[in-house]
Amino acid sequence: MNFSARRYIVVMLIGLTTLLLSSCSSEQVTRDDFTLQSVDGPVSLSEYRNNIVLLFFGYTHCPDVCPATMNNVASALRTLDPVDTARVKVLFVTVDPERDSAEYLDRYLAYFNPEFIGLSGSAEEIKKAARVFEVEFFKEGERADNKYEVTHSSFLFLLDGDGKTVDIMSHRTKPDDIAIALRKWLNALPSDAVR
Repeated sequence: MNFSARRYIVVMLIGLTTLLLSSCSSEQVTRDDFTLQSVDGPVSLSEYRNNIVLLFFGYTHCPDVCPATMNNVASALRTLDPVDTARVKVLFVTVDPERDSAEYLDRYLAYFNPEFIGLSGSAEEIKKAARVFEVEFFKEGERADNKYEVTHSSFLFLLDGDGKTVDIMSHRTKPDDIAIALRKWLNALPSDAVR
């Protein structure tokens, strides 16, 4: 079995395990808060209460899943009207803090949408934030030239205005389906909930 096939199987197993664990309860789950570094300083998840949050754990050297997911999110946001778009915050938490500084994340995410917020921190801070969402990740093929991949859970978490996870989407979720989910939960927000 070649490296790509093995990697795909590992990612799928991580994803299925996370999905099974998250589907054991049909109740919405309120998550603990975390604080990480953006290019503009510290950002806490709780700062975005009264907004819809799309949260993704990935990394900038990701060859496929991460850029595809960010592209789908950007496409979905373009279908919303500007008032609704302003009430959606997209947070991208790196699972590769060794290579992904806040500044590097900011440049990477600007390619998809300059409003996307990249978050980095120490390895321990990233692990703590990932544990909150039961996200798994690990390095593969680390070499002396610092070239490696990070196998990671690839779910897009949708949090409502109260900070509850109300939807978990696959990295394969199409832009139209992301937009439908966003509109559903945007309609549930109070009309004055704009930050």
